[in-house]
Amino acid sequence: MLLRVPYYYKEFKCIAGDCKDSCCVGWEIDIDEDTFAYYRGLEGPFGDRLRASMARGEENTFVLNQGRCPFLNQQNLCDICLELGEEALCQVCTEYPRFVTEYGEVTEKSLALSCEVVGGLVFGRRDPIYCEEIFQQDCYGEEAEEEENLPFIPQIEQARDLAIDLIQDRTRPIEARICRMLKFAQEFQEALVTEKSEQMEKVLDQWKKGSCWEKDEEKTECKSAEEEKKRAAEFAFQSFFQRIRFFKEMEVLDREWEEARDQVESVVKEAGSEGYLALQQEFMETLRRQDREYEYEHLCVYFLFRYAIQTVYDWNFWGHGAAAAACFLMIRDMDMARFVRQGGKYTLEDRIDVARIFSKEAEHSEENLEYLLEGAYYETFMKMDNLLRQVAGKEDGWSGSIS
Repeated sequence: MLLRVPYYYKEFKCIAGDCKDSCCVGWEIDIDEDTFAYYRGLEGPFGDRLRASMARGEENTFVLNQGRCPFLNQQNLCDICLELGEEALCQVCTEYPRFVTEYGEVTEKSLALSCEVVGGLVFGRRDPIYCEEIFQQDCYGEEAEEEENLPFIPQIEQARDLAIDLIQDRTRPIEARICRMLKFAQEFQEALVTEKSEQMEKVLDQWKKGSCWEKDEEKTECKSAEEEKKRAAEFAFQSFFQRIRFFKEMEVLDREWEEARDQVESVVKEAGSEGYLALQQEFMETLRRQDREYEYEHLCVYFLFRYAIQTVYDWNFWGHGAAAAACFLMIRDMDMARFVRQGGKYTLEDRIDVARIFSKEAEHSEENLEYLLEGAYYETFMKMDNLLRQVAGKEDGWSGSIS
């Protein structure tokens, strides 16, 4: 078996009571069946307290007390951990913020940005994110032999890795990198649905060599600078309201998300069509002057590493690429709004906080994750040409100076 993790995975350490946004507050805490049975069988006063604090249903859960886990004490420490030891925690408490994806002979593990400590690990270094691979003795025994046959794993792995390589090409602005990733995702998806490995390998080979880029870098028909600026501003403004409507339809998991989302809408409405694009560009130029463009690189790599490999199961490589771009667009708007509200200031702590708020909303609901994927096929703003124009903030979206 092969274990693959980002280099920062081993550096994670929970800060428990020092956490500003405890994972034991505001979230429903599911209890796996084995732990539920263990808690029910405990004797003594603490066993009585456990049984009084649990609810059996479609999912076994703790009954929250004013939004807090009933075992989170006033010091924001876990009474179960203090009383019984860390090994007595239920599965979700033991694993968070870790997540696991398994396919074929590979296990991939990483960490969720909804945890502020993880945000510090992801965004705290400018160097490109890379993965470490560890070969492990097969621990699944005979069960591994029953693994369903998953075709084209090598091609899908290469596609995911190439998409990340495109995002990490620091010779280009981040907008150009995302546009290239989207174009590649579309072409690979077209090859994938043919179910022919030679078609997939042809697309992979062309993109690795760069021979497919020439036609995309031809400049479009010249327009006057003023006309192009006006059209780009109006398109950006209208597209924003399509995006915000889309994100408003997600299942709301936390009031903090609603507040941040509404603040974005308020800032954009106040700026108007020309002002919105100007603010977006001012914010991005400020980040570039501070040499912080890498933060969006790391953000996109995070989404691609975590989700694009799921193509081995859902055959939806384009959907995962488009969802990553849509998440970038929403987070960029949230960043810009905070930048405006803070009088032109945006710190690394702001970056970690915005990523946490978005991740907590989008990534901790299966319904929301499916909603993002489905949007790639029915939402106008998530169509290829529209995504390219929104990411680039330009009328041509793909060619010209961003390449």
